[in-house]
Amino acid sequence: MVNLMKKWYYPDGKSDNTIENNRSYFLDNLKFILITLVVVGHFSFKLCDIKIIDKLVYFIYIFHMPCFIFTNGLLAKNMNAGGRLRIDKILSIFTMYLIFKMGNAIIKFIFSGYFALELLHDSSAPWYLISLCIWYLFIPVMERIKPRYFISGTVLIGLAAGYFNSIKFEFSLSRVLVFFPFFAIGFYLSKEKLEEFLNKPLRVLALAFLIAEFICIVVFWKELSAVYSILFGGTPYSEGLRNLAPYGILFRSLWYVAALLTSAATMLLVPRCKLFFSELGSRTLPIYMTHVWIRNILNYVGFFVMIKEGPAYLDILVILGSVGLTFLLANKWLKKLFDLLMMPKLYRRIFYERNQL
Repeated sequence: MVNLMKKWYYPDGKSDNTIENNRSYFLDNLKFILITLVVVGHFSFKLCDIKIIDKLVYFIYIFHMPCFIFTNGLLAKNMNAGGRLRIDKILSIFTMYLIFKMGNAIIKFIFSGYFALELLHDSSAPWYLISLCIWYLFIPVMERIKPRYFISGTVLIGLAAGYFNSIKFEFSLSRVLVFFPFFAIGFYLSKEKLEEFLNKPLRVLALAFLIAEFICIVVFWKELSAVYSILFGGTPYSEGLRNLAPYGILFRSLWYVAALLTSAATMLLVPRCKLFFSELGSRTLPIYMTHVWIRNILNYVGFFVMIKEGPAYLDILVILGSVGLTFLLANKWLKKLFDLLMMPKLYRRIFYERNQL
């Protein structure tokens, strides 16, 4: 057991410096674990009427997107290298946002006969991509402001946003503001500081914290379920919290703290060596998009209704199946297809040639 721990967390006596082809095994492992939680969370969300699964979903939603967005910030340090913002990458992500929206609209049309493509309004999974584009656009500003000021500012704005009923799903503005602190923290955190944290002997404490947190969710479910909406960040306090809306800033503050602590505990437990799924950590975007389309199709054909009406073991099979689906969608052929759809070469050519004129 001790040898396994050393192999996982200090491979070859090193830490996060175990890199192959400029990729960090730790970050790849973290990204794949998080995208697996995203898939499990989205499929389990359709089964929230079932006891224990609703608690599992609550636990996952506390930190899975905050930690994912933190990772995006961590990997965005070169987005404005040399004072030149990577507009080509932003356009590639925006292209995938449009494809994501179109895919959702087509699926809805096939099964309901109703076609609606609202590009500037989003309350579902595509919010993450449009938010990522907006956060990237802020990087030149972030580089000119001291971290403590910018992070504090995003936290205050994220807390205050819930009191404005007009801040909802247009441009995913509510989520852009609410989740921005996690991106900012990741962007400003140096690799050295992250490595220093990961080297701390806190893994037993991290595991104990996660277990205790889940137990608290189960024990205090009635009280916590009343503020469930705070985890999504998409609606004003008046809609999600209703009578508790005046205390929205308190609940969101507590969630910020819980999300950071849970993310930190999770990162401490992520292996830092090369594992069988490490390579798949570079394929999260195809997984993120296609699993939503599959889930939506299953929802339209009544799959989740059937599961809820069936024996209890089917719920477990859905969760295990969603893990299997994550691996299935991480295949290299799907990634190649998505790489083509993102048109990175076209966008690079456009912007490089423009700058050379």
